[in-house]
Amino acid sequence: MHMNNLFFLNINKKLSFLLMLVFSAMIDAQCIPYTGQAITSGNTYCLNGNLSISTNISIPNGATLIIQSGQLQSNSIQVDGVLEIGDGASVKSTGTVKVGTFGSQNNSKITLGTKSFLSLVGSVVQEDPSFGGFYPGTTSVIEMGTSSVVEICGTFTQQSTTYPSVEYVGIPTGRAYCIAKADVSGGGGASIISDDRQIVAIVMGSVTGLGMGNSSFCGPNATKAMCPSLWPEGLSEDKSSCGNAPLIIDEIDGFCTKPGISGTPDGFTKFGITVQQKSDSWPENIPNGFLAMESKNKGFVITRVKHVSQTPQSGDVVAEPKEGMLLYDIQDKCVKLYNGTEWKCVQRSCND
Repeated sequence: MHMNNLFFLNINKKLSFLLMLVFSAMIDAQCIPYTGQAITSGNTYCLNGNLSISTNISIPNGATLIIQSGQLQSNSIQVDGVLEIGDGASVKSTGTVKVGTFGSQNNSKITLGTKSFLSLVGSVVQEDPSFGGFYPGTTSVIEMGTSSVVEICGTFTQQSTTYPSVEYVGIPTGRAYCIAKADVSGGGGASIISDDRQIVAIVMGSVTGLGMGNSSFCGPNATKAMCPSLWPEGLSEDKSSCGNAPLIIDEIDGFCTKPGISGTPDGFTKFGITVQQKSDSWPENIPNGFLAMESKNKGFVITRVKHVSQTPQSGDVVAEPKEGMLLYDIQDKCVKLYNGTEWKCVQRSCND
């Protein structure tokens, strides 16, 4: 009886493996290799590798184009279905990218995976299939994954007023960059670009009829000095410079550190604050400290202010700051240090 059970279990494992192979083959068979052909509703097309086509691309409702790897280069793109840009993949366009059709009542979206990007010389137009909320439940959106980049060198126009056009779908601690180097406009009223703080929206032109929502927003007429903690390395302040997206992604993890200096401590900590059972050796066992604080489940909250100018100005919330002063700037969303002449966001970088 025991041997029969083992034999039966062995058959089940083999059967399960065969079924998985068949299922995988069925999925692969359903994904049509994309070579620039016309895309038809009800089908899924996949691109692996680089492809450059000179014609416009239309993804109708019910169709999906997946850039699994490499880069797709094209002219204008109309997305009424789904354009999925996989992890590390990219799409470059020399024309306009439109997401959705006004009043169509059909969902559409562009989805970007981790460290993928969409970069275009032309404009992005997000049309509203809900007809201004008259047909609720239908949306046209851009979904952005961790460390992904949308770089719009033309204008950005959002028609929807009942839902944000840009959403974050990455890890909670990550960021994604939606960058418009020209003017941005929306439908007014409750129209917002994003409700996700992980979306860093940088607008280097004017902004009309479109709110920031809960996004981490820099603009209008954004510069690096305006929001240093949000500005990604690799993003040029030159509005005519297009094609920064791959540089931004390359720099996202581009930082270095060095180990601390080794040697014999020349002193030990004398003052400590703890909410735990104090150890007899603490805080004197912490070398070269002045004040130590200890807790397993409590944070240290520093002073929070609305905003301080990079160079102190008359009327700033902190008058006559002292060198070495620390605070949290709510507007710029960073911890700032006053170095004696300027307030600087504390940022990770090479420490050599």
